[in-house]
Amino acid sequence: MAEPIHILEPIRRKWWRPTRIALAALGILGCLIGGCYAWRKHEYPYGWSHVCDKQLFMALQDYAETHGGWFPAGESSPEASLSLLYKGNRFVPECAYLLAGKRLAEKGVQTVLNRGERLGPDTCGWNYVEGLRSDDDDRLALFWDKEGLNHNGGRLSGGGHVVIFMHCRNEHINAKDWPDFLSRQEELWTALRADGRQIRISEAGRTPAGGKP
Repeated sequence: MAEPIHILEPIRRKWWRPTRIALAALGILGCLIGGCYAWRKHEYPYGWSHVCDKQLFMALQDYAETHGGWFPAGESSPEASLSLLYKGNRFVPECAYLLAGKRLAEKGVQTVLNRGERLGPDTCGWNYVEGLRSDDDDRLALFWDKEGLNHNGGRLSGGGHVVIFMHCRNEHINAKDWPDFLSRQEELWTALRADGRQIRISEAGRTPAGGKP
């Protein structure tokens, strides 16, 4: 009697398993990339930067050395006075990127300066206290960035600003301590005004980043 012939069935490979694993891995990777991008966008709202506030202080100090100890003053606004640093400074001859600060594009600031115009509240990245001298009380604040960012353009924990004082001392004043900071500065400004000094600051500088008007 003839033996039955067994026909072998083809091996069915479960091809969908590695494909599903690969798709899952791609999905996880996409979530991680998206999460990292969202975190970076939040932490660095204007991108990573390196606009050095100490370099701006050195430019101001250089200006004072050639102007009888006075920091820039006398223009239509504190920001306009600060833009006197442009092309008139030995330390940073072309300082448009410094004046742009940590939130503005250098190109836009450069365009304004190339036209021979002064900067204003919307085209300068710093809050600047106008009317000070290089030999004033070292408790006086000289400037701080408008957006409230750290040295590399990242958000500051607790809001507020990194403030540059006379003699290049810097301190992070957070949002909750900002009213006390301004109150102390107002006392110092009042004493200077009593001696006939013209002290000005932009109104935007009175409200801290991360704080309420």
